[in-house]
Amino acid sequence: MPSEPVVDTTGGKVRGVRRDGAYVFTCLPYGETTAGAGRFMPPKPVAPWAGVRSDSTQRVIAPQVDPTAPAAAPGSPSAAVSGIGSEAGSLESEDCLNVTIFTPALGGAAKRPVLFWCHGGGFFAGSGSAPMYDGAKLAAMGVVVVNVTHRLNVLGYLHLPESGPEFAASGNVGMQDIALALKWTRDNIERFGGDPKRVLVFGQSGGGAKVSVLSAMPSARGLFSRMAIQSGAARRLRDPVDAAETGAAFMATLGLKPGDARQLQQIPLAKLMAANFAFGRSKLPPAVSSTFSPVLDGQVVPMHPYDGGVNPLNADIPLVIGGVRTEQTAFSLRDETLFKLDEAGLKTRLAASLGERTADAAITLYKRERPQASPSDLYFEISADRGRSSAIAIAAMKAQRHAAKQGAPAWLYELTWNTPVFGGMLRSPHSIDLPLIFNIADGERWKPYTGGGADAVRVAKAMSEAWVAFAETGDPSTRSLPWGRYMTARRDTMLFDVNSAAKPDPFRATRVFWEEQLGAML
Repeated sequence: MPSEPVVDTTGGKVRGVRRDGAYVFTCLPYGETTAGAGRFMPPKPVAPWAGVRSDSTQRVIAPQVDPTAPAAAPGSPSAAVSGIGSEAGSLESEDCLNVTIFTPALGGAAKRPVLFWCHGGGFFAGSGSAPMYDGAKLAAMGVVVVNVTHRLNVLGYLHLPESGPEFAASGNVGMQDIALALKWTRDNIERFGGDPKRVLVFGQSGGGAKVSVLSAMPSARGLFSRMAIQSGAARRLRDPVDAAETGAAFMATLGLKPGDARQLQQIPLAKLMAANFAFGRSKLPPAVSSTFSPVLDGQVVPMHPYDGGVNPLNADIPLVIGGVRTEQTAFSLRDETLFKLDEAGLKTRLAASLGERTADAAITLYKRERPQASPSDLYFEISADRGRSSAIAIAAMKAQRHAAKQGAPAWLYELTWNTPVFGGMLRSPHSIDLPLIFNIADGERWKPYTGGGADAVRVAKAMSEAWVAFAETGDPSTRSLPWGRYMTARRDTMLFDVNSAAKPDPFRATRVFWEEQLGAML
């Protein structure tokens, strides 16, 4: 096999490179440009090209970088964290519908399982070609990795129902991009050594939410056979009335009426993105709950992913779902007081977000369950557990359907390993699972977050092997790490740590507390 292989895709020939035990194809187009008349419209498959496209040295990403955003102080934890996800060196463009592929081998009869990655960054930032999602080492474990780049923020999720039926899907075109990339994968992945019948869609944070939305889209039905949702379960999507009010409010900032989408298509990209950033920083009108994210539009997405039960579209798809122990530490670095709380500070902070009665009850319970924990430990664990109830609820819904022989199983996990960097202050922060699942915890980019030591490598081995097994067989158990499916009688939960193990209902008291407080459907 040559060091720079050429693959003939449905669009034309592409040339890759050999790196870190895998063949890498960067930013292969799966769709046409979305600029001009394509803005806010459903994506179109890429038109065939002549000749051979060489591997891209220029990463092409969706417009997203706010040049006015303040930079973190050099050498600070915030700088270390933000630097990991940097898109420096990339090109922002509306011609951004591309995938980056990592495969261990080309040709031959073997068809390897496919891991289709939906990046994080909410619905406003990130890309599939970002170095933080380097899939070469994961591919070297015997799988094909596909990372998708798609439209974001105002370009991907501006709901414009008053502009006519041709714009009816504008609030979900970013998700339609991903569905088109999955179709491209179905039609092309065998040429890269992959099996189109074994496709795991997985994503973290905003990427986990994207996986949730994909599972409720009829256009994505049949394009994947397993899913993994990491720190980003989405049970409900935006109300279409709220989304339309958001769209109208945004249009007004540009002097346009809600039905003026055609004029909006003609506005220069730089001006449109400046308005996008300014709108996100502004105090939104009372009727508007947030900026731009997928919409329950009745067309692209006719039902919520997990509202009161499992959507019939995803009931038969096996699911791995979970998160990390102290998600909030990564978002709290600009507020140093949270890492130095005393008892009074703990109560004040929690009362502000939970109400005094719930805060008092939570503190009492968590002190009993975690007698050695500091006030800051308790704050971060309570905050994370409150948000984690959504993932537990979804796992339980799936378990109930499976027990009734109406659906596929689910597996629940929690990453409890604490990174040693910055004296351990980060604990188990949001996104710490990324270098572990991609098996790059000792990589230079991730060392500021993981420390890169033997413990990080050991946890990475356990998590990456579980995800590979899930892609291959539909069950994340491995020979060295058995993992029982989540059933409400036992509630087995995999705890990934230096010594990983699945345990029955490991946080029962706190789980029951949040069931009662939040009314989660368990």
